[in-house]
Amino acid sequence: MTDLTPRDDVKKKVSEILKRVDQLLKASELDQAVQHLARAKEVDPKNVYILAYEERMGAMLKEREESEIIESKRRAEEEAKKKEEEAKKKVEEEKQRAQEEARRKAEEERRKKEEEHRKAEEEERRKKEAEQRRKEEEEERKEQERRKAEDLRRHQEEEREIVEEARRKIDARRKEWEKGESKQRKGQVREETPEPRNRSIPDISRNVLEETKRKILEDRKKKGAPDLSIDPAKTFHHAYDEGLDIYTRVMVEAWADGATTPSEDEQLKSLRASLMITDEDHANLEREAKIEAYSNAFRRAWSTGAISPESASSLAELRKKFKINIEEHEQIETKLLWELRSSSQKAQILIIDDDEKLLKLVSDTLQDVGYQTVIFTTSDEAFSFLQSHTPDMIVSDINLETSTMGGFTFYEKVREIERLHEIPFIFLSGLTDEVLVRTGKELGVDDYLTKPFSEENLIATIKGKLKRYRQLRKSRQKK
Repeated sequence: MTDLTPRDDVKKKVSEILKRVDQLLKASELDQAVQHLARAKEVDPKNVYILAYEERMGAMLKEREESEIIESKRRAEEEAKKKEEEAKKKVEEEKQRAQEEARRKAEEERRKKEEEHRKAEEEERRKKEAEQRRKEEEEERKEQERRKAEDLRRHQEEEREIVEEARRKIDARRKEWEKGESKQRKGQVREETPEPRNRSIPDISRNVLEETKRKILEDRKKKGAPDLSIDPAKTFHHAYDEGLDIYTRVMVEAWADGATTPSEDEQLKSLRASLMITDEDHANLEREAKIEAYSNAFRRAWSTGAISPESASSLAELRKKFKINIEEHEQIETKLLWELRSSSQKAQILIIDDDEKLLKLVSDTLQDVGYQTVIFTTSDEAFSFLQSHTPDMIVSDINLETSTMGGFTFYEKVREIERLHEIPFIFLSGLTDEVLVRTGKELGVDDYLTKPFSEENLIATIKGKLKRYRQLRKSRQKK
């Protein structure tokens, strides 16, 4: 077990005292709680949780004094009224008994009529529902028959397309083979010795190969594809198409971080030879992979603000990285800019954490699911940003050691800004102390995530809070 540092030891002592303070507060032992809190302050005068408890106990002491004064006045007033009420009580009781009897009889008569009316309405409703269900079941049956007919027609069309495509590719390969055989006989060309078919698969594609093969078999099983082993033409077509699928996935992986390196080109060439991919198919697949990788990089850079329509140099560097020419630029970027501008209403999330690795991980995770992020390592920088900006959500760590404001203080400062009153606020913390969690909730924080948390839990929490915030905002706008 790792030894505690002096700072950790202080935190531990303060935490134990604060737990005792919390117990005393629950038992309404305010005087003892004050004494314990003073002792905690001697241990760590600057502890943010001690300050929070001081404010809390000050309010409770004041509330107790006011309550005692009010209680004293109340008892005096009650004593004065008691005799007067007792005098009136006997008269009122007799009067109430007479009224209650009359009301009881009237209520019984009313319930009897309502029950008869309800039974009649219930019977009518059941008849209507039975008729409606019958109609819906008939419509559902007809719709199922229509879908089955449509699926059968589509499956037949797909089979015809597969057969036609197989014939075209087989004819093309046969012509290439016959042409090569003819040249060999005439001594015009010498074929290069093909690479051994049993050479190992390049590292770049090993995982992709296995995953692709599995998905191809699953897709064919789901579609109810026929047994290709019966027809040699279909067998050849299936093998070649499977090779194309594998090569496509490897190509996309190779282009993911920019243009392929010489080493990657060699590996792709080796894989292309082993799968017998034609040069024409290779060129088409390479262009598609390049465009897809460039589009993904463009979207991410746009969402982080790294590029914009006006940042010509950044756009040029990105095009150079993925070897995008002028013609491809015209086709891709116009479409992407239109798409990104039309989706510019994506939620913006402000994130504060002094752990830069975790900060980047959270930011990348949220960007991958479509959110815009603004990140800071100190609450001071974040608060400066909030003076002129209004994000859709704030996610902050509690323990910000490099900031002048801790998480709780930062939260209270944010809530002092009127336009940020209802912005969802979520705390992150590596501490699981129940006192801290309860303190955050008492302040009014929307949620609390304890590190380490899963990406799924983070995204689900963000989506839920944003959805609730938008619903509230929309309902207020309607009013």
